[in-house]
Parts: sequence; structure tokens; C-alpha cells
Amino acid sequence: MTLFQVFIGFLLLLSWAGRPILYRPAAKYFPPKMSPAFTSSWLLLVLFLTFPVLGHLIYDDLKGTLLSPFVLISVYKGATLFYMIALQQVVNKESTSSSVFLSFIALALGALANNVFFGEGLGYIKVLCILGFGVLGGVFLIKGDAKRLSKKAIIAFFCVTLIMASYTVSDHLAIPQIGWYAHLLVSSVIMFAVSLLHGISKQDFKNMVLNKGIALAGMFYATSEFLVIYASINILPVSIVAVFLRLSVPVVMIYSAVRYHEQSLKNQIIFGICAILLALPIILIKG
Repeated sequence: MTLFQVFIGFLLLLSWAGRPILYRPAAKYFPPKMSPAFTSSWLLLVLFLTFPVLGHLIYDDLKGTLLSPFVLISVYKGATLFYMIALQQVVNKESTSSSVFLSFIALALGALANNVFFGEGLGYIKVLCILGFGVLGGVFLIKGDAKRLSKKAIIAFFCVTLIMASYTVSDHLAIPQIGWYAHLLVSSVIMFAVSLLHGISKQDFKNMVLNKGIALAGMFYATSEFLVIYASINILPVSIVAVFLRLSVPVVMIYSAVRYHEQSLKNQIIFGICAILLALPIILIKG
């Protein structure tokens, strides 16, 4: 990799490490449904601002995009994103480490689903890594910071893991057919619509702009989402992008140990390193 690519990778790492850290105050002081509401609002704002430049990705084949059955996958993602972000905030409120560690388990489940149902043909090493994630996830629930989660948070942990795993499949199917911009736009509109159905008040919308913490979290999420997509398309191979994103998890776990006293620093580092070692073959090895 060039020095520029390494720099972009470092920005990707920071972008995913920053999300749970910035969302933690929102999880503590506001109801879970607030988080997907301000996430979708800021995403739509950025999509609106970028439409003059990127809108051609949709209207060059508007009819084909609107009539494509794969749009329904984007609708699914938007609807479930509301619940995933809200439930992830339930976990984040009690354990930021757990709210990010589950992404490794979701990665493994998603890869397994693509292999079983869409013929990606995982090799033995990847299958063993996926089985390893199952074991590591169980150990994390017993010995890691997840052991102190309430029953409500544990249920949220498993729900978020399953929903996040499904996005590995949904993105794999939808983006090649309708494009990333249409996929992101439709899912963001649907997430915003579901937020409205859940009774977001005028005061909530004011908080999205006037509360500095919430506004910063929303802007950061939307900007980082575009950075990840742009890097995946124009700068780095998708697998390398995925590596940098997963490297953010140990960073968050170490931060959580120091800032929120979530388990010992040694415990957090061990789980983070084990998860990285299991994730790398799934991401990097072909076949």
C-alpha cells in the first residue's frame, strides 16, 4: 500500500472507532429511538448536499432502479437499521465494548450465510474461524465485559448481531444491482420514515441540531459512511477497508477500559486481539 492508502486506512479506523464513543452520551441521556432518528436525518442531509454531484448514479437509470426487486432489500435494511441502531444503543449504554465486539460475530455469521445460500465457497480455514468466533463470543459473554449486561441488553446484543449479519448478505445482493448511492438513499429514507412512525417529537428534532453532542454524532456518522464507501470504491480493496474497520474495535475496547472501567485493560486487549486474528483470514484469504 502507498502512504496515502495507509493514511486513508487510518481515517477509516478512526471513523468507526469514533461512532460508538460519540454515540455513548446519546445512549445515556436519550431514549434508544432517538439515535436512528438523528442518524437518518444527518444521512439524508448529506445525501441531499451530494445529490448534485452523485445524483446521476440514480437518475441515469431511474426506472430500472425503481422497478428493481432489489430495492426491497434496501427497504429492508432501512427498516431494520432503525431497530439495530436503537438496540445497539441499549447495549452501548451498559457496555461500549460489547456494542462493538458483536460486529465480529456478525461478520462471521454473514460470511457463513453467504457461503451456505449464495455459493461463496468458504474454505476450511474460514469455516474454522467462524466456529472460533462462536466460541469466542460465548467466552466474551462469560468472561468479557458482556457478562455484566442486563437481560434486556443481552437480548439486544443477540438481536443486533443477527441484524448486522444480515447486512453482509443484503449489501452483497443489492449494491451490484442498484448501486451504492441508491441503496444508501433508500435505506436512509426508510429509516427516517420508521423513526417518524415511532413518534419522534419536535423537541427531538431540535435536539438533533441544537444538542452539540447529538449533532456531532450524527454528522460524524454520515461523513464516515461516505468515507467508507468512497474508500471501498476508489482507494482500497473492500477486504482491506474491512480490515481497517475491524481494527477499530480493539481501539474502542481499550478506550472503554480506560474511560468507563469496562473490565481490565488486559482483558479488553486479549479479546480484541483474538477477534482480529480470527477476522483476518475471513476478510483476506480468497476461497
